Amino acid sequence: MFLYWHINLRDLYYLSSWALLDQSGLSWSHCMLIEPRQRVLLLVSVLAMFCIITCTATFARHLWKLKAEVETTFKSRHELTRQFVALQRDRVLVMHNLLVGRYEVGVEPGSRPLTLKQHPELGVWELQQHNAIAGSLTGMGELPLPLQVEREIHAALALDAQITPALELAEEVAWLYYQSRHNFIYIAPKISPAEFHFTPELYNSGYWLEGGEQTNPSRRLVLKGPYKDMAGKGWVITFARPVYSGDEFLGMVALDLSVNTLEHLTNVGTATGESMLISENDRLIARQSGFAPGVLLHPPLSTSLTEWDKGKDGDLWLSSWVIDDELWLVHRLTRAQLWRAAARDSVGVWFVVVLITILAIMSLRLQRTLAEVTRLTRVDPLTQAFNRRGFFESAEVAMAVAKRQQLSLAVLMMDIDHFKKINDTYGHAVGDAVLKQLGANLLNACRPSDVFCRWGGEEFIMLIALDKVENARDVAERMRSAAQRTRITTDNSPITLSGGLVILGSEEPLEEAINRADALLYESKQEGRNRITYG
Repeated sequence: MFLYWHINLRDLYYLSSWALLDQSGLSWSHCMLIEPRQRVLLLVSVLAMFCIITCTATFARHLWKLKAEVETTFKSRHELTRQFVALQRDRVLVMHNLLVGRYEVGVEPGSRPLTLKQHPELGVWELQQHNAIAGSLTGMGELPLPLQVEREIHAALALDAQITPALELAEEVAWLYYQSRHNFIYIAPKISPAEFHFTPELYNSGYWLEGGEQTNPSRRLVLKGPYKDMAGKGWVITFARPVYSGDEFLGMVALDLSVNTLEHLTNVGTATGESMLISENDRLIARQSGFAPGVLLHPPLSTSLTEWDKGKDGDLWLSSWVIDDELWLVHRLTRAQLWRAAARDSVGVWFVVVLITILAIMSLRLQRTLAEVTRLTRVDPLTQAFNRRGFFESAEVAMAVAKRQQLSLAVLMMDIDHFKKINDTYGHAVGDAVLKQLGANLLNACRPSDVFCRWGGEEFIMLIALDKVENARDVAERMRSAAQRTRITTDNSPITLSGGLVILGSEEPLEEAINRADALLYESKQEGRNRITYG
């Protein structure tokens, strides 16, 4: 336990002098009669005591300051790591929802038939639609496949809506895949069957054994690793979530994340000691000084970011969970590091100034990085419009402002006409280009007060603040006209939008208004498309 003093030099002098005089039985008047030599001895004693107390107080203050600085950087690393890991978990959740949604819809009419090629030398078959999909799909079993398995494969291919932007924008993602219990795997990016293909041994993988229906009744996301990637991408950890359709267990969607990226996160900022990521079984996942396989740590764990705990060896630890009871960020500060750093910091004020400057620069970098991570969690990376999370957060603010300023609100739901045909005819790359171009055109047409969101797939939604309710149609038609500036890149043909527009009732929940707008959008589709139906 350290003591912290805030000492006034004059008070210290008086206190020290009073202590000496009390021991000698002298008063202040007696002090004036002391011989010059005695006065010097008294002054030396006072100064010595003053130096001892001042040095001790300064050293203790630097100890406190050092720990406070470590806490600040640890908080920043924890928040950045938590946001980053949450982004990966969201990606897995989106993959899960895409697959389940497509599986429950079934094989849509007009879907491209599956073309499967046998590889007798490997004992597997391979899906041959290379140019139309983002990854590689291999499996085992007799052909033709049962209809249920074909339906599941079509659902797996729907993952491309998440896989394609993730691979384009996230270098830290090594693999995204879906492993079915029906003996096949869809994995991206593409890899030849000779390098990797489905084998029954995949069912012995840690994520499958821990996340399957027998061992994971709560259907939670599981985190496994680190382990060395079989395709040569270094050390990775796996985020995996089981996929169910009702009570039917289908398989698992998963994302493999490079450990190198987590190491970079533990190196953000400047702090004495070392930050590390550990799993629930105390296995080391990432550290500042580089990953070492098989290392087990047993730090004292806490849920408070600034609560220091002492280990069995006397080292000081900070800790906080990144994923509840599964992934922890910890920081170790050894006694030698603590005392050496505090002594060094006490050498001169100039060093403190340099340290503060460095921390300020790193704090700015942290703020920028955190701002970017926050933006990625709220913005659709392809269209730059809000995602659903960003939409509801911004909509809450917009609704509060509208209520205060007595404005009306309208909800406009929009959908690209014949978008599936665009994907089937020109390919997903062209479809993504259309979405990107359309997002830019619609954003340019928005007013500052409008909240614009990519709702999912080719659907978009907009929350409109209005001085007059009758202006809602003009805004909706302006958005429809702006959409027609979007062109299919291969033949320059325009695309069109259909939409549904409703006025949000004064006490109506936003979700109900969205459902009404969606129903009107369906009417627009039924009545010929390229129109807005008003409710």
